[in-house]
Amino acid sequence: MLALVVGIAPASVGAQVGRFGRGGIPKGPAREPGIEIPSQVNMINLLIERRQEVALTDSQFMRVIALKRELDSTNAPHMRTLDSISRLFRKGQFVFSQPSRERNDSLAQARMAVREASAAVGENNASARDRAYVLLTDTQVAKARAIQSKAEQALAATAAARKP
Repeated sequence: MLALVVGIAPASVGAQVGRFGRGGIPKGPAREPGIEIPSQVNMINLLIERRQEVALTDSQFMRVIALKRELDSTNAPHMRTLDSISRLFRKGQFVFSQPSRERNDSLAQARMAVREASAAVGENNASARDRAYVLLTDTQVAKARAIQSKAEQALAATAAARKP
């Protein structure tokens, strides 16, 4: 009798999972994936945060602060664009059985704007990083590059963990 129950139980559980999804709970309506804004490493911010680890002098630190102000001003319009798109196309916000053509066009335009704004921010960050590295000694640059590498690895790990 016990063998019969053990043999039948997995089949009935599998049928429930197949019918209702995981956990036996009916699935809700499909949600739109939304638009993700890619994160980037801002080395200028990291230099400021890790000032003591990199051993920045007061003079170097003041110059890096000036670079940060300039970079923030340069990136501000792009960051506003990314923030607006992020709010408008929040992940899972909209429920559609069949998205309209206009909605699909809007998503395509938003994705293009995200690529363009992210590329501009990336270029600006790289330029500011290169200008900051000129201010540093070889030892400081080596420490800064190690910090940047760790930050990029952590960012990649976080992005990989978010993907289904």
